Amino acid sequence: MRLSLITTAALGFAAMNANAQNLLSNGSFETPGPGFVVFEDWIQFNNVFADMSDEQTPQDGMTSGKMFGFGNGLQNDHGMFQVVEGLTAGEEYTLSGYVLNPSNDQLGPEVIILAQLNFLDAGGVPLETVETQVIDVNTSPLDTWVLGEVSGIAPAGTTSASVYLLHIQLGAKAGFPDQLGGASFWDNFSLTEGGGTGCNNPADLNGDGSLNFLDVSLFLQLFGEGC
Repeated sequence: MRLSLITTAALGFAAMNANAQNLLSNGSFETPGPGFVVFEDWIQFNNVFADMSDEQTPQDGMTSGKMFGFGNGLQNDHGMFQVVEGLTAGEEYTLSGYVLNPSNDQLGPEVIILAQLNFLDAGGVPLETVETQVIDVNTSPLDTWVLGEVSGIAPAGTTSASVYLLHIQLGAKAGFPDQLGGASFWDNFSLTEGGGTGCNNPADLNGDGSLNFLDVSLFLQLFGEGC
C-alpha cells in the first residue's frame, strides 16, 4: 500500500509538470540554430555543442547539449543563455532541467555546473539571482541524468528574466594541481510559473524526476549485479 501511495503521488507531480507552460523556447535543444548558433533561441559562448545520441542517450527527445572546458590551466566559462520576457513581479518561478556527468569524460574537481535564473527590470538590469549547482562532482552519480531545480519570487520591478546554463572550469589553484576538465551534458530545461514539483532525491535512481516503481526496479537490477 505504501509503494502504491508513493507511485500515485509521483505520477501526480509528473502530470503537473507536464501541464505547466514552459516559458523557455527550445528547452530540450531539439531545434538547431542558424549559422554558428548551436540551438535556436539560445545564445552560446565558448564550448557548446549538440550531441545527437552519439555519446549519451538524451534525457528527452533526440538531442542534448554538451559543454567542456579548455585545458589551459586558467579559468574559462562556457554556457548558453536565453532571455524570457513577460514575467510578473511577485510571482514565483521555477527553473529546472537535467545534467549528466559522464564516466568516460568525468568532470574534474575544479568544475562548477550551474543553472541560474536572473530576474531583470525593464532596462535589463539584474534585480536578483537564484541558482543551483546541478552536479556536485564529489557526490552526484556518474552516467545519470540528475535533476536540478531552483525557485525564486520575482522582485518588484521584474519584467523579464535571463536563464544561464554554465559550465565553469576554474583555473589551477591550491588544492587543484591537476586540471582534469571533463564534459557535461544538458537536456530538458524549463522555466515555469509556480513552485517546483520535481525530485532531486538520491533515490531517484533513473533521474526522471519521480520516485516510483522504475527506481525500485533499477535498484533490484543493480543489487542483482553485485560488485
